[in-house]
Amino acid sequence: MNQNKAANKPDDERRQPPAQAQERGRHWSHPTSHAGMELQGPVHHVLVDFENVQAVDLGSLGDKPVAVTLLLGRMQKRLEVGLVQQLLQRPSGVRLIEMGVSGKNALDLALAYHLGKAAAADPGGCFHIISRDRDYDPLIAHLKQAGIKIWRHDTFSIQAILPEGKPAATAGKIEIVANRLRRSTTNRPKRKSTLLSHIRAQFQGRLKDSEAGEIVAALVGRGIIGIDSKDKVTYPGF
Repeated sequence: MNQNKAANKPDDERRQPPAQAQERGRHWSHPTSHAGMELQGPVHHVLVDFENVQAVDLGSLGDKPVAVTLLLGRMQKRLEVGLVQQLLQRPSGVRLIEMGVSGKNALDLALAYHLGKAAAADPGGCFHIISRDRDYDPLIAHLKQAGIKIWRHDTFSIQAILPEGKPAATAGKIEIVANRLRRSTTNRPKRKSTLLSHIRAQFQGRLKDSEAGEIVAALVGRGIIGIDSKDKVTYPGF
């Protein structure tokens, strides 16, 4: 290009990267944009490894302060109609990114990149990775050491993402279970099924199975416990 022509261009145009270098993706909004949301408290940034977890219910989020980024693998060319309808009904706070390349851990690395951008833009926010892939756990541990509030969830669960949004009665039960587990240093359940039975027993059968599951999801969401793909329970929060 002639230097005189380049010099006559506006600064913004000269700084624009080549089209082929730009990220390939369809964006409903930037993840730090939250028009129409209830902005009390921190924003929860949810990054979904869609190659790993496809069961996503955006409708359950309502107007909560949640920004969702869905990362799709290169071969994922279709979305369920129900999810598309939810995307259209929630124009703020949702971003859809299509990977333009494939390869080992390609989506994982892209997710880590977008997580870093979100954390830099909103260091006071809460961050959630939705994936059953435990390869994210060292990254999460590193970020927690840096003071970032971040968790990984095996499923897309509003109870795990926003445990503080539970009714007061359930919130109280979560605290009871957490305190008892904290005190019981030698006899904590080692399997998810045992933990569920343990929780139901604490309330002498007056707890529904679904409520026990919500308590477990909340404990995972708060980073008090961890549950791996084989349902083994750990207690990183104690």
